[in-house]
Amino acid sequence: MIPGCVEAGRINGPLNFGAQGARGDEALPPIVAFVHIQKTAGTSMKFILKNSFGSGHCDVNAVDSTAGAPFGQEDLKFVRRICPWLRSVSGHEIIEPTHHLGERVMPYTMLRDPVARMISHFQDKKVRGHKPIELDDFLRDTDNHNFQVRKIAGEPDLQKACDLLAQRYFFVGLTERFDLSMKVFQSLFPYPVNRRYRVQHIAKDNRIRQGIESNPESIERMVEANHLDAGLYSFVDKQLFPALIEKAGLSDMDVLPTVAETRSPAVKYIASRVFHKLVYRTLLKREKRKSLRLENDSKLSGPGPK
Repeated sequence: MIPGCVEAGRINGPLNFGAQGARGDEALPPIVAFVHIQKTAGTSMKFILKNSFGSGHCDVNAVDSTAGAPFGQEDLKFVRRICPWLRSVSGHEIIEPTHHLGERVMPYTMLRDPVARMISHFQDKKVRGHKPIELDDFLRDTDNHNFQVRKIAGEPDLQKACDLLAQRYFFVGLTERFDLSMKVFQSLFPYPVNRRYRVQHIAKDNRIRQGIESNPESIERMVEANHLDAGLYSFVDKQLFPALIEKAGLSDMDVLPTVAETRSPAVKYIASRVFHKLVYRTLLKREKRKSLRLENDSKLSGPGPK
């Protein structure tokens, strides 16, 4: 039994994956929104999205530059203004999309074993991010605790995260079962998708990881810091993911052909990168400056007459 999650899959009888996801503005095609949780093979997933949608996919950020500001409905409208053919968005700032984006999107995500994810996240910050952070400081920072639950629920609420995944997300995959996850994903995805991917951001030096894994005290602290994530992962692994496999018409025992890693990005992938770097990022920076200027003008003018 999983504390806080045991009823999540039985709220409306049969699991109701993403049934409300396509609602919203009927004049517009549904937007699929990938909640990119750091170090869950999300970059490989994004490669698939870019390779499938071209400039119809966008890695997004909120216009609000405040740290932790979520990508919201006004941000989505901005992206759609510059990309009317938009079909897919992804980003670290897509947090609790059922609240911040409402029913305009069909959300989905990938999860990973919480301790393995946390170790990888720390190593990535230390090595690739070149941040002078020490493990003790990283573990004390509550922003790093139960990271996956907070991305899904917007707060450290395990029950809410489980309910959202069971009722509003049309797909949840597991990093440890990536190839099977991608087969399920392809079957349930509302648009045609090219499953070939490129493995990216793989650590070249794992000495930090190995040092943590050999330290029982560090592992114990990570387990304690991710007790909600552990419940969420167990719920998905034991209940939700098997139900998704069945819904996709597959079997957990199926021997899947290995999806060959592609080394030559398709034209669509290149188009997505060009659009993101030359169009979206340029206009986003301008929109951020405009937003900041309006905010400063509002502060200078002070409150209006009573």
